[in-house]
Amino acid sequence: MFKKYLPTSLLARTVLIILIPVLLLQIAVSVVFFDRHWSKMTERLAYAVTGEMIAAANLVEEAPKDLERFNKISDIVKKTFDLEMHLFSHSQHRNAHILDRTNKLLPNPFDRIEKDLTRQLNKRSDFKFNIVNLSSEKRVIVDLVLSEGIVEFKIPERRLFSASSYIFILWMIGLSVLLFTVAMLFMRNQIRPIYRLSLIAERLGRGVPVGKIKPSGAQEVRQAAEAFINMQERINQFIDQRTTMLAAVSHDLKTPLTRMKLQLEMIDNNEDKEAMRTDIKDMEQMIEGYLSFTKGDGGEEIQRISLADLFLQIKNDAKRLDLEVQTSEEPPNSVFILAKPQALKRVFDNILGNTHRYGTKIYLSCSLIEEELKNYVQFSIEDNGEGVAETQINDLIKPFFRGDSSRNKKTGGVGLGLAIAHDIIAAHGGKLIFSKSKRFGGLQVIINLPL
Repeated sequence: MFKKYLPTSLLARTVLIILIPVLLLQIAVSVVFFDRHWSKMTERLAYAVTGEMIAAANLVEEAPKDLERFNKISDIVKKTFDLEMHLFSHSQHRNAHILDRTNKLLPNPFDRIEKDLTRQLNKRSDFKFNIVNLSSEKRVIVDLVLSEGIVEFKIPERRLFSASSYIFILWMIGLSVLLFTVAMLFMRNQIRPIYRLSLIAERLGRGVPVGKIKPSGAQEVRQAAEAFINMQERINQFIDQRTTMLAAVSHDLKTPLTRMKLQLEMIDNNEDKEAMRTDIKDMEQMIEGYLSFTKGDGGEEIQRISLADLFLQIKNDAKRLDLEVQTSEEPPNSVFILAKPQALKRVFDNILGNTHRYGTKIYLSCSLIEEELKNYVQFSIEDNGEGVAETQINDLIKPFFRGDSSRNKKTGGVGLGLAIAHDIIAAHGGKLIFSKSKRFGGLQVIINLPL
């Protein structure tokens, strides 16, 4: 259920692999730190402060009305313990305490400090007390109730918790960000060869020259790159050998056919002569089809082709075949594709040729498709012919297959046109898809080419 929310790129997934453990570690360390270190520190600080307050309050309790003695104790406590002491009668402090609560009292963000002070005062003295946390003034007020009055202690917050807590948090976050950045830089350098290899594979699959390939990156990535290079070389060698062999066979077959044509011209005209001439013509047509199939794109160079010009060329070629042409909105002039012009022309010539044999009108459309992984242009050609049975749709790209099994002279061909088109489109990194036309009921040919 979470797959649709996960990123698709390797770099983004690597970020998650690194980031999630770091966050979990941060949370665990923070919990342990605040539960152990910070709580222990505040407890010990509260223990020290309460001891100082209780000692000072006991000295004042011995002579609560001796103001000179109280002032000396207050000066010593201020200089030694950084605590302010004030002595009030019960009635005076009640008014001052009400004033504090109505004007200065804010919600207490340090519940832990207040709890530690309360626990220590209850444990170590018999004085009644009241604690007020003045967050706006960054101090805590503790009132200890004596027999003859109330001693008020104003405690700076720095006496009750350690500033090293904030420093620790800043160091923890800062180091995590630094280590995460360093890890991402290293991981990006490891992912870059993989991304480069995928681009090279795509360009080679489309027939785009990439120059000399130098494997780089980790050992496994270099091994994958070297295996890919060797595979590409073997494929190219196999294709060259196949093309050379079939071209030689076709050339050797043309020689006896030429002799047969010359000998045929020396024979008197009769029915047998005409039948032999037809057979020789069919054999020549079949040989030309075989050569076209083996030749493929003929080593043509990749060029930048305007999508609008290509669409207009297809429409004009269809009109020259006396087809009734209907089109969608023409593509914009600003869109270009990388392709081999003559090879691409053979594809559309073969498709339009089939349409001309079996139908009288076509619908031509061109649209830009945007997907998550890549964008591509989609051509669609629909005709009003008889179409092909659904069980035979996938067989149309097989060499020598024809939907018209009679191979009559009206339709002609040897069943290599769509196979040639499929090979060329696949060499461009695209797809050739067949389906039934919803508009005319005939055949729909969809051609996807990457942008």
